[in-house]
Amino acid sequence: MKILSLTAAVVLPVVCLAASPAAAQDYVQIGAGVDYSSGDYGELEDTDFLAIPFNLKYQSDDDWYVRAAISWLDVKGPSGIIPGDGGVNPGPSGGEVTSRSGIGDVILTAGYSFDVGANTYFDAVGKVKIPTASETKFLGTGSTDFTAQGELLHVMGDVSLGLTGGRRFNGSSDLFDLRDVWLAGGGIYYTAEQVSLGLDYEWREGSVIGSPDRSEATASLTYKLSEALRLQGYGYTGFADGSPDLGGGVQVLYRFGQ
Repeated sequence: MKILSLTAAVVLPVVCLAASPAAAQDYVQIGAGVDYSSGDYGELEDTDFLAIPFNLKYQSDDDWYVRAAISWLDVKGPSGIIPGDGGVNPGPSGGEVTSRSGIGDVILTAGYSFDVGANTYFDAVGKVKIPTASETKFLGTGSTDFTAQGELLHVMGDVSLGLTGGRRFNGSSDLFDLRDVWLAGGGIYYTAEQVSLGLDYEWREGSVIGSPDRSEATASLTYKLSEALRLQGYGYTGFADGSPDLGGGVQVLYRFGQ
């Protein structure tokens, strides 16, 4: 479906820019940014979360893409809380407030787009989470996880509508009794010559029985500075204890080959 996903790592919100698949070109893209969020995740004390994401993507004009992403993380809040990767706490932990930092997990993604009708496209997407984040610092679960999902996009001129659904197969963890979870979402996008707007919603089950679901909405604005350079700002809010109360960030994307 030629959606440009700007999610830099698993701990960041879903931020997408929809574009017509017919406009796809062969290119390499690098990106970097900063993301900050805060929320209580069902605890008495808030958890403040800062991420510095880096990502690399190759988009083929033959309807497929691959992407790798990693972030530097800095977290201050109750121990046992893993922000984004979905508030993997099964309830109030009573953990002491700690500051911890380090690299996050590596996320590898691959997708292929199918033309399924007039201006309608379906992406088959697979993701692998490689556990490079510290489990003892509660920066990650320490598990290797796999996600299979489908993304449906319908283009109506400058406006596009998207739906997403899938299953995340969580691996084993020494600290958490992880389970496989369902995920779903959708969005509406407006794309002009230089400015693109997006509004996304994402939901995912809690990764531990009794843990809160992830439920959040993200609004984004992307400005095309040149054929190669794009700047994006976004903000998001959560509707469940598995998501932050408020957050936002900016990303810079540079493309080679266009």
